[in-house]
Amino acid sequence: MLATKTVDISEKLYARARRVAQTRHQEVSELIATILDENLPPLVAVEEEIDAAADREMNAYIAMHPELKAKFLGKHVAVHGGQLVDMDDDYEALYLRIDKKYPDQYVWLTTVREEPIPTLTFRSPRILRV
Repeated sequence: MLATKTVDISEKLYARARRVAQTRHQEVSELIATILDENLPPLVAVEEEIDAAADREMNAYIAMHPELKAKFLGKHVAVHGGQLVDMDDDYEALYLRIDKKYPDQYVWLTTVREEPIPTLTFRSPRILRV
């Protein structure tokens, strides 16, 4: 399935792509699609990178938790690169700052509580036979 999209590129870059496409006897759009397909990482790899980044930041947060709990209990914190990078009482304000400062990067955002990772308890219903 093909999708037609418009992408703004410089005249100079378009001229280079047109020359390469001509030497390969291709349309410019076909050349660009081929180059993107050959050079973009597969989505699985991107998801694995995100998972690895989440694990790193979560583990950094857990390691810092006793210190953070003493200073910032009940506050919202952001951990990036294994370091506390920001803190706020207002989660939305923190999120907006982090999103602006670290676009397209994984940042661990959480509220500092008594436990680093809350324990969730699920009740399971039982069926009694009478």
